[in-house]
Amino acid sequence: MKKVIIETENLKRALENVKNGVSKEEFRPVFTGICMEVENIKLTMTTCDGYKLFTDNCDVIKGDEFKVVVPVFKIPKNTKKQTIIEIDNEFITFNFGEEKHSYKIIEGEFIDWKPLFNKANTFSIIFNAKYLQEALKSEKGEVRLEFSDDVSPIFINGRKLVLPIKHRS
Repeated sequence: MKKVIIETENLKRALENVKNGVSKEEFRPVFTGICMEVENIKLTMTTCDGYKLFTDNCDVIKGDEFKVVVPVFKIPKNTKKQTIIEIDNEFITFNFGEEKHSYKIIEGEFIDWKPLFNKANTFSIIFNAKYLQEALKSEKGEVRLEFSDDVSPIFINGRKLVLPIKHRS
């Protein structure tokens, strides 16, 4: 049996950030769950519906390394500060203090998504979320953001848009 102890707030945040990427299509069972991997005292949670991929990670307090795909789970409102996660061959159990939730591990191999996030030669552009949401209100379907550099106007679907941005290398 493998065991991990994690701050419940960190687990909650990571779950919120990835759960919208779960597929509702049953013909690819591993995409209906969350890939949870603990490596180097970090928990990485990843979801993919075949079109979009969400991933987030957080530190664990201590525990064993593992990689499993689990159904989307709920975290009860009244939980302890720390959650204990236990994994055996078939089940994952979340011990939230007064409540324990067990789920059957989803069989199958999750996609190898890590090469997609190779950070060589990348940079970040930070938007004010409110301004970006306002700019995207009238857009439908796919949206193309075009950047020429970190100070030029940004084009959304071919239209010029100037947003306050910060550039980070």
